[in-house]
Amino acid sequence: MTDIGVIGGAGYVGLVTGVGLAALGHKVISMDLDKNRLSMLRDGKSAVYEDGLEPILAELNQMEQISFTDDQSATVENSDVLFIAVGTPSLTDGAADLSAVIAVAERLRDEISKYTVIVVKSTVPVGTLNVVTDILSQKLTEGEDFDVVSNPEFLREGSGLIDFFAPSRIIVGSNSERANAVLREIYEPLLAGTTAVKVPWIDSRREIPYVETDAVSAQLTKYAANAYLATRISFINEIAGISEKLGGNIGDIVDGLGLDPRIGPGYLRPGIGFGGPCLDKDLRALITVAGENSYDPVLFSGVLQRNELQLREVMNKISAAVGSSLYQKRIALLGLAFKEGTNDVRHSLSIRLYRALRDQGARVVGHDLLAVDEAIELEPDLVASRDLDAVLAGADVVVALNSEKIYSEIDWVKIKKSDVLPYVVDTRGVFDKKSLVAGNYEFEILGAIR
Repeated sequence: MTDIGVIGGAGYVGLVTGVGLAALGHKVISMDLDKNRLSMLRDGKSAVYEDGLEPILAELNQMEQISFTDDQSATVENSDVLFIAVGTPSLTDGAADLSAVIAVAERLRDEISKYTVIVVKSTVPVGTLNVVTDILSQKLTEGEDFDVVSNPEFLREGSGLIDFFAPSRIIVGSNSERANAVLREIYEPLLAGTTAVKVPWIDSRREIPYVETDAVSAQLTKYAANAYLATRISFINEIAGISEKLGGNIGDIVDGLGLDPRIGPGYLRPGIGFGGPCLDKDLRALITVAGENSYDPVLFSGVLQRNELQLREVMNKISAAVGSSLYQKRIALLGLAFKEGTNDVRHSLSIRLYRALRDQGARVVGHDLLAVDEAIELEPDLVASRDLDAVLAGADVVVALNSEKIYSEIDWVKIKKSDVLPYVVDTRGVFDKKSLVAGNYEFEILGAIR
C-alpha cells in the first residue's frame, strides 16, 4: 500500500484517479480547493456524474481508504506520491494554461520534506515537466528529494471508471528508475486484477499493456491520441457533408468504413462536432506547440477548421427550415452536455449553438437527462428541462445533438399534437426515421438522403 495524494482531487480526472487508486488498496488523500465538492464527496456524493462512481466512493469512505481535504500542506506531509490533476484550459492563443500546475509546484517546493514522486496526470505540453522540475530544484534535489513523472490519463467522461480499471494501456514517462519502481508498485494491483473493494470492470485474465518511456514521448502520446480522435470526427463530418450533396446515406457509409479492420467503427459518428474539456483544448495546444517549434501542422489546423464549420452547418439547417429570421422561433435542443452519459457542459457545442440561436432572437429550450442543472448554472437564461414532452411541445425546430437512448424511442406519431409540425434536424442519426415518416414530419438526418 502506498500513501498517495491527489491534488485537484475533486475534479473529473482527479476524482476518478483518486477513487481508482483507493480501490486498488492505496491510502488516498484527495486535495482540492472546492469546499462544496469536498463536502459532497465526504458524504459519498459527486458533483461529477460517472456511472458506478458513488457506490464505490461510499464504500471507500466507510473503509477510510480515501479522504478529502483542502489542505495541500497536510496532503504533502502524509503522502509519498503526489498526483497532480489540476486543470489546464486553453488560453486565447490556444496554448495550455499552466498557471495551476505552476502554482502547485511553487507550493510543493516549500512543502516537500522527504523523497516524493510527483506524477503529472494533467494533460500538459512537452516542456512542462521541465518547468516543474526547475521550480522544485530551487530548493530541492532531483533524484534525492523528488522525481517528476508523466502518467497521462486516457479517461472518457461517462466511462472513466471503466477506463481506469480496464485501461487500453498505462503509460509512464520518466528517466528515473527509482520513480519507475514506485509507479510499478502503485499499478501492480491493477495489473494483477486485485482490488480492495468489488469492482465490476476488473478482469484478472486480461493483460494490461504497461509502457515505460521518456516523459516527452508519454506526453506526446496523450496529445497524439486526442488529435487522432478529433481527426476521425472531423473526417466523418466532412464525409457526411459530401454525402448530403451527392445523395448518399452516411449510416451505410459508416458501416462500410467500420468493417475495415484497418479503420474500425470508433469515433465515426457524424454530429455537431467535438467539444468537451479535452479534444478541442488538446488539439489547440498541440497546434500551438508545433508552431512554437517551427512546424506547420496543416492537417490538425484543418481538423479544427472543419469542427468550427460544423456548428455553422447546423445553424444553416435551422435557418433553412424556418426562414432567415429566427426571432421568437422555438428551437428545441435535445442534449446539452458535450456528449451523452455525462453532466459536463464545459465547452459543449450544444451550449455554443444555444448562444448563437439566442443571439438571433430565438426562444431556445433544452433537454438533457443529466446536465440540466449544470447548463442552467452556466447559462441562467436557458430554459432547460428533464421533461422531454414539455421541451418538444410547440417547437418550430427540434435538433438532436447527442445520442441518448431516450431520443431514439420518441414516438413521433404519438406526440403529434397539431397539424403544424416542427422541422426535425437529426445530427446524430438517433431518431426513428420510420416514426418520423409515419407522422408526416419534415426532417433531415446529417449526411443522409433527405
